Amino acid sequence: MDKNRITIRNGSIHHHACISIISIYACCASPSIFAQETSSNDSNSEFIIQDIVVTAQKRSENIQDIPKVVDVVNQTELQRAGVTNIQDLGRVSPSIQGVSGTPFSPPAIRGISSFALSIGVQTQTGVVIDDIPQPSFSTLANELTDIERVEVLPGPQSTLSGRNAAGGLVNIVTHSPTREFTGNYSFEQTGDRQTRAGGYFSGPLSNTLGFSVSAFYNDWEGPVRNVAENGRRLNGFRQRGVRGKLQWAPSSVFTATLTSYYTKADYENTALIAGAPYVAAAEGAGSVFAPGATMEDLHPGATIAPFSRTVSTPGHSTASNENKGIALRLDYDSKVGTISSISSYSRSNQPRNDLFLGFPFYGINVYAHTDTRVKYGTQEIRLASPADAGRFKYLLGAIYTDTRNFQPYSRSPVFPVDWDRQANMRSLAVYGRSTYSFLESTSLTLGLRYQRDKQSYVFDFVDGTAPTSRGSSKYDFLAGEASLQHDFTRNIKGYVTYANAQTGQAYDLEDSGSAATIAGLLPLASEKVQNYEAGLKTQWLDRRLTINLSLFRARYSNYQVQAMVQSNDPDVVPVIRLYAVGKVENKGVELESSFAVSRNFNLGLSGSYLDARILDYPGAQCYTGQTEAQGCVDGTQNRRGVLPGTSKFRMVASANATVPFDTLPFDGTLGAFFRYQSRTMFDLLGDPAATQKRYGILNLTAGIRDKDGHYSAELFVNNAFNKHYYANLSQDGLSPAFAMTASYGRDSFRYWGGRFNLHF
Repeated sequence: MDKNRITIRNGSIHHHACISIISIYACCASPSIFAQETSSNDSNSEFIIQDIVVTAQKRSENIQDIPKVVDVVNQTELQRAGVTNIQDLGRVSPSIQGVSGTPFSPPAIRGISSFALSIGVQTQTGVVIDDIPQPSFSTLANELTDIERVEVLPGPQSTLSGRNAAGGLVNIVTHSPTREFTGNYSFEQTGDRQTRAGGYFSGPLSNTLGFSVSAFYNDWEGPVRNVAENGRRLNGFRQRGVRGKLQWAPSSVFTATLTSYYTKADYENTALIAGAPYVAAAEGAGSVFAPGATMEDLHPGATIAPFSRTVSTPGHSTASNENKGIALRLDYDSKVGTISSISSYSRSNQPRNDLFLGFPFYGINVYAHTDTRVKYGTQEIRLASPADAGRFKYLLGAIYTDTRNFQPYSRSPVFPVDWDRQANMRSLAVYGRSTYSFLESTSLTLGLRYQRDKQSYVFDFVDGTAPTSRGSSKYDFLAGEASLQHDFTRNIKGYVTYANAQTGQAYDLEDSGSAATIAGLLPLASEKVQNYEAGLKTQWLDRRLTINLSLFRARYSNYQVQAMVQSNDPDVVPVIRLYAVGKVENKGVELESSFAVSRNFNLGLSGSYLDARILDYPGAQCYTGQTEAQGCVDGTQNRRGVLPGTSKFRMVASANATVPFDTLPFDGTLGAFFRYQSRTMFDLLGDPAATQKRYGILNLTAGIRDKDGHYSAELFVNNAFNKHYYANLSQDGLSPAFAMTASYGRDSFRYWGGRFNLHF
């Protein structure tokens, strides 16, 4: 029975590789090391590499038996990479790259993410927490302190996970009750004022009842300093939360798990428009809203230079989110398999107060106010074949979801609006997936999902500028997959996989202009994808060396992206619109590996080559400064080229060693983590100025660990060589001359700290 108690038991080995992995490992591991570990008959010197088991596909599976790419990262690896939020997962998984819609949105996978700042649009990256799919506007998954592991599955995962997993899936597993009392506490403090703490405690309350309680706190002031507010730091966060579980197992065949949680986060951010740090500006730069004013006039005291982290705005934006929910899971082992029922209900409030412009407009600060409220319920029933099912394994299920979004929005005193917007979606899906080993070493996997959606919207112009607009639509679709897998040997397996998916229709509730017409909003066409993948999964040297290779190609039609439309007319407010790009393709190669050189020395190496491109986007707006020779005709272009936020090549490497101290009660620990990515262009419209050059980031750790594993302490430095980089670049389209703004990643600048871990 899958009682959500699966753990990663392969140390902290990261499963990825790069093209030159075999030669690199050969250099790192000398022949004497191989001889010592493989020829010794001393049982005390042997160590066993245990299987990694994942649950992203709704059942427990050995990662090497799954005919697709699966990336697994545990809490220790996240700490060493400096990852605390879901948006930073690209630091440990080369598959995760691309531009996401907002700071709260799920990350893009292989460049694919059409998440839009609109409550009527679904994300393309599905997020699942403890077997419960999350709605697009859920912020529950932002914080990654209170987790056991993260599983990333690139490519369409719609057969089992639905319409919002057309680009891939992030599966998050949290701590669950244990049969014995156990606990863990961690504390981290950095030199740039980040304080992070988390812990969990678990154990039995009786012979049949167990519990677990976990909590976290994460506070960082942020990298940007506002000189107009006495140096106030912005773009940080303060996150905290608690989760509790009760698990009742009155017999060996039945388990009931009740989960409840509460999380809260607060943010202080830069202005929405013209508020980010300016890193370049040509003579004559300024704003169409303030003719004749220079950059120094508009942003007094702010440094305008490469990698500037100062702004000068009369105020700042604020945001927060609050999540609370409850879930009940029932598992019963019958003769035909495990029958599971998973029920959940959650509520989320996300108020925002955005400083609309980074300088006073006609001497007045312009603010935009909103408070997105999400009510979400799910009910899933499924049957999974027994673990000893033999040659035929199956999974059958049905899931119902009900998502209700309400979003009031107002802006004043300039460009005044007052709207109330609602978007509701009900979905019912049935799915099935089976694997049949028709030969001793060859198996066929087939999966199919039928989904029917009913969505509706209400756009209420509270300010009276237009009548209330409302509409509804129904849409159903099929998604499926097929995989053929062959075991050449026990440890060498090959596969080919085909999958198709859809996102369903969507209403763009940011399109106030269309909502104000008699026709109202029309649903955008469903985005569709066809994906092909082939790969090898191999293990060598008594399974101490894992090398997996995959090749993939996916083509998307009606690809949905969102962009801000700006005008040089100061009387026209910038607006956000959702577009169907037309055709998008991603293709490439991913290699993943790990090598347990010895009991005390582990290596990990991963890499990806990605060619993600827009094939056809007719009628796209020209980027600022684009000429006719560059393809701009009458203000539009047929945009072709690289998808924003993607790099051709990315690599992640890690090395972790334990240094035994025979005369001391503890051992030493050393770790190195390195990530590299090639050039990245951020602009949807193809602006070559919005390009980040290639860079590499090195993190180092050194510490001690109790021989019995009860405690550890280490010092770390992230971005050891202080290699600066931009997380995003964009040209200010409201400036009469060239001006570029930027945002930064958590490790765009070097920082150091210490962390302590206590396990009991």
